[in-house]
Amino acid sequence: MEIEHLLIPTDFSDTARNATEYALGFFREAPCTVHFLNTYTPDFVHSRVMAVAQNSPFEEDQMERFSRDGLEHLVDELNQDDAAARFTFTTTASFNLLTEEIRQQVELRNIDLIVSGTSGASGLREVFLGSNTVRMLRAASDTPVLAVPREAEFRIPRKIGFVTDFNRPYSVRQLELLFYFAERFGSELEVMHIGKPEYQSDLQDFHRDRLFQELDTLQPTLCWMAPEAAKSQVIENYITDSGVDLLVMVRNEHSPLEELLREPVVKRVAFHTRVPLLVLPPACI
Repeated sequence: MEIEHLLIPTDFSDTARNATEYALGFFREAPCTVHFLNTYTPDFVHSRVMAVAQNSPFEEDQMERFSRDGLEHLVDELNQDDAAARFTFTTTASFNLLTEEIRQQVELRNIDLIVSGTSGASGLREVFLGSNTVRMLRAASDTPVLAVPREAEFRIPRKIGFVTDFNRPYSVRQLELLFYFAERFGSELEVMHIGKPEYQSDLQDFHRDRLFQELDTLQPTLCWMAPEAAKSQVIENYITDSGVDLLVMVRNEHSPLEELLREPVVKRVAFHTRVPLLVLPPACI
């Protein structure tokens, strides 16, 4: 597969700019079209029965001007870099909720991958935080999302960690983006499972064997992690101890997306991992 269209939501913060730099570094040898999105929304006063917008037309004009100027300035800066200038950039300033606009942009632009900066759950503003990354996963239910932590600097992913519970099968189509990332950089692939071999069911063994057959050309290795702590902590320990440069997880296609995104393991990894997290949907498009 080829990545032709990236969507990068931005609020012009350092976190968003870092995600942009990471994406441009990642695709430097395969330039594509990068669609930058900035949304601005009205302030609301909430009562028990309704929410009333408080912005005047003048204030809305100011927000729109700030959004458009910010996007123009971002692209102008990027075009000063000869390598970045190989990309094609488009911009969208939208008076809309971020999640709703992402849904529209994914369909309108035929987006292959969303790149989201994530700065953790410590902030209070509803801007571009870890919580927004989780909302993006919910909004873009059929599109892969690459969450780039604020601390992450681009480096070639020499090792990719693929976290799975072996509770369900994966198709070749589902794993296309994983193959693309691993083959493009010649990355080592390690499949990580939280559990012990002696406690696996026959069905898990079957799914494990099928997965390794599908991934055979990548020559993956298998890492067993003892479930001695919360899953999120086990995953964080794995990241630290294994030296992976990219973590990959697949959304659970056998349970509602809302339920999956509420799982602490998904939220905490998105909030706290110091390496980029690639979340694949049930079926990559």
